[in-house]
Amino acid sequence: MNKNLTAQGNLKPIPLFLLGGTLFSMHFGASSMVWPMNWGKESGEDFLLAFAGAFITSLLLVIVAYIALGKADGSFLQMSTRISNSKFATFYCSVTIVVLGPLYAIPRMSAAFWDSLVQATAAFGIDIDNKIYLVAFTVIFYLITYAFLINPGKAMDRISAILLPVLLIVVVAVVGKGVLTPIATPVERIYEQNPFTYGFTNGYATAEILCALIFGVVIFNSMANKGVPQNCMTKNMIRIGIIGIAFLTCTHFAHMWIGASTGGTIDLTYTALYTAVAATLFGKWGGVLFSIALFFAALTTSIGMTSGCASFFGETFNNRYSYKTLSIIMCVVATIFGSLGLTDMLTLLSPILDCVYPTAIILVLYYALVPKANTARPLYAGMWAVYVSFAFGVVDMIWKYMVKFDIGNSICDLYLNLPLADVSLAWVPWTILAFIIGWLTYRDKDNQTVCTTGAEISNTENA
Repeated sequence: MNKNLTAQGNLKPIPLFLLGGTLFSMHFGASSMVWPMNWGKESGEDFLLAFAGAFITSLLLVIVAYIALGKADGSFLQMSTRISNSKFATFYCSVTIVVLGPLYAIPRMSAAFWDSLVQATAAFGIDIDNKIYLVAFTVIFYLITYAFLINPGKAMDRISAILLPVLLIVVVAVVGKGVLTPIATPVERIYEQNPFTYGFTNGYATAEILCALIFGVVIFNSMANKGVPQNCMTKNMIRIGIIGIAFLTCTHFAHMWIGASTGGTIDLTYTALYTAVAATLFGKWGGVLFSIALFFAALTTSIGMTSGCASFFGETFNNRYSYKTLSIIMCVVATIFGSLGLTDMLTLLSPILDCVYPTAIILVLYYALVPKANTARPLYAGMWAVYVSFAFGVVDMIWKYMVKFDIGNSICDLYLNLPLADVSLAWVPWTILAFIIGWLTYRDKDNQTVCTTGAEISNTENA
């Protein structure tokens, strides 16, 4: 008898809780740990409204992503393939995984921790802000990441058993101290826009949905390793997702509260802000405490993303390359980009996220909300929505690079005339329109079976 499962094939409370905690620790990462405190600081007295907006885009939609993965009974690639075609799906998923993985999100983990470490050690008069030290640290960081990835099935168990307890202890210490003994009283917000809109757009920028589509593969592998039968994967995935995001909701709220409680006394942002808050709460060693927490947060996210990326490319290349080989490649590429430093890396690559993010949202909402999602008419309408959202994502990326490098100002002004373009949501109304057009123009040709992306889907409108 499997000690992890009930008689019905569901995870027992303890392994379910641990996997939910592991999911939380992967999402927590460097961005989810640092950004909410900055949102709270900038929102001040209005941090509750800002939290409500951020909750929708950075937390609620992530739960929807895990529901979509569960209902779709497949990976990110399989979801994309059903709704579009195999060539586009392979191209889109590969670009997304490369950008979110070894080019951007994975190296961001080590780079964010390095910035924190530089500031924490500076408080003791130690200057490590040196390119050679950065490169050496980055190499060591991804060697540690690879050590946790030697066995894909046990990667999550290692995170649960070793990293998660340490991470929780440190976070509880910082959050508890900050809530019980606030630094100051919240002041007026520093921005002019509506606080809810501010939270909504900033939560959108975290790209947590993309992370969920990668982490889903890792959690599926872990459930399989624990013996969860295939017919029980969906409901267990949804339960794990809800537990993990519930944890994340608590930490988002607490960190926004602490950020608001700085009361304008700390004129810093992101990693620097968190380090200064920790130092204010605990003295010089507070910065060290934060660096420890950030290290474990960044490492757990790095492990989860690298494992998910390696699993994806293993599936894409039909296991032509081993999981270990792909993990090594991911770590090497992440080491190269992580050595650039956080500021240079974000400047170079962040607009590419806006290219792939809208389509990921469409995939998630489609599989989570559309009834009979695997039948022909919804798939045809969804295909229109996917293509239009990706096209607008490409346009938005080009616009951001043009603004960044100050070229084509007249073209940029023309783009901003589109509804919601100023908040990177120009794709929303056009994608909705595309879905409606696809739905209305679909024709059931002679009741023949429609072959969509290599998978035959009956046109009889039966799920």
